[in-house]
Amino acid sequence: MNNKMQPRHFRLGACAGLAIAAMVFAGCADGKPEASHVSAETDRDATIAVGVRFLQNSWDPSKMPGATIVPIYQLVYENLIGLDADLNLVPVLAEKWTTSDEGITWDIALRENVKFSDGTSFDAEDVKFTLAHNADVGSNVRSDLGGVRSVETIDDHHVRITLASADAGFPEMLAGRAGIILSSEIVTSGDFSVPVGTGMFVLDKEVPGTEVNLVRNPGYRSADAVKLAGVNVLQVNDPTGMVNALRSSEIDIGIIDPEGSDAVKEAGLRTYELQSAQLVAISMNPALSPELADPRVRMALSMAIDRKGIVDGIMFGHASTANQFIASDRFGFNADLADAPYDIEGAKKLLAGAGYPHGFVFEMSAPANNKQLAMAVQASWAEIGVTAELVFPLPGAETWENSSIPLGIRNFVPDLDPASFLRRHLSPEAIGNPGKVEVPGVMRLIEQAQATVDNGGREKFMMDVAERTSEMVPAHIPVIWRNYTIAYSENLVGVQAWQAGYPILDGVGVPAP
Repeated sequence: MNNKMQPRHFRLGACAGLAIAAMVFAGCADGKPEASHVSAETDRDATIAVGVRFLQNSWDPSKMPGATIVPIYQLVYENLIGLDADLNLVPVLAEKWTTSDEGITWDIALRENVKFSDGTSFDAEDVKFTLAHNADVGSNVRSDLGGVRSVETIDDHHVRITLASADAGFPEMLAGRAGIILSSEIVTSGDFSVPVGTGMFVLDKEVPGTEVNLVRNPGYRSADAVKLAGVNVLQVNDPTGMVNALRSSEIDIGIIDPEGSDAVKEAGLRTYELQSAQLVAISMNPALSPELADPRVRMALSMAIDRKGIVDGIMFGHASTANQFIASDRFGFNADLADAPYDIEGAKKLLAGAGYPHGFVFEMSAPANNKQLAMAVQASWAEIGVTAELVFPLPGAETWENSSIPLGIRNFVPDLDPASFLRRHLSPEAIGNPGKVEVPGVMRLIEQAQATVDNGGREKFMMDVAERTSEMVPAHIPVIWRNYTIAYSENLVGVQAWQAGYPILDGVGVPAP
């Protein structure tokens, strides 16, 4: 099996024409960018401003707090394997990847004549050092590479990766955060103050937590593909501030929360929608609140959430209710599963049966963009006697799993390979499952899915995971799948409806005067 042959998996529906030959599952944009694909001569001296919710807190990708900011790293670094606009795997630093034993051993041929931004050559040692660094203790992407047994350099441009067990979805992992490649010299030095990558841009200057200024990488191997002289990436935490920055042309492109989606469309900005871009879920740590160890309590908390009310009243319809960990338009979704029940009286009975007829009290954290959702959940739980004292950490604060707060509302970005996503969040060894909650039989199903090359068998295992986790709530309660709107100025050309994240600026430019 290799990257040129044998479709991995696909779905049918509104995007069937895009997905039939896809090697990964594909999502379909709500609307395509208007007049954005029109070929035009661009101003190569132009710099644009990009608004993001959060900037990176380190130039070491292994320290990233979540997958949301992967595209920011990918402006200066590159992955072994990439994605096109429709989520198909494409070569980047890896030209070809093959397995002869159904996913245990992966031979990867690397691109030649590639330079890092400091002028050093990219080779197999960089891949080996990067993967070892990403799998090291203290790495936030360690769990992504937990199945890697060894990385062997065959020659300067070939590596062999051996896994502990078969994983047919491993190439998708290398297209995500764990596959961002660093310079072996930088890894050895431990100095990540300045990013040294092979990407389209290099760092000019930055104000941590506020702004990052990037300029075109003069040594980038495909100089003609870079249409801009530079990119200024601005952190705009407030959703209203993002809308206002777009309206005033302070930024040229921005990511809009559901509550601002209609406003930017009314303002005449061009838009497209990232469908099911994030799973909003409530994570629980029974080690900090013993009540949560009882599956009846976890089920009661889930049953008391009015998901439909949140979608309609807080997300203004730019979201969908979540009853499992795979979105409805993605490979592995269990369409036979009933919606998550909303049953206040049933939740009260479960709490009483667990020995908590009068409820209990705990703290729950939530990021700023989930404040209204957190308040809605808080109000729902009050109806069953449960008091959630809300905490809203500042941007850059320690992650929930490293905090002393037993519950946290969190944003999960789905992986390309759903089986890997399930493992990363449901395994009792996962970083995001500090209480080591485990639903019997689920890890075995995930292992079987990862080891299965056949699409039908692979999907069946993932659908069985959905059924098991609906019967017994695991460490996370799925609440909603949130959509995001990408809004941009009519002065930009080359914008595509990338479903792999934001900001992706491949081919984006400003028309020449």
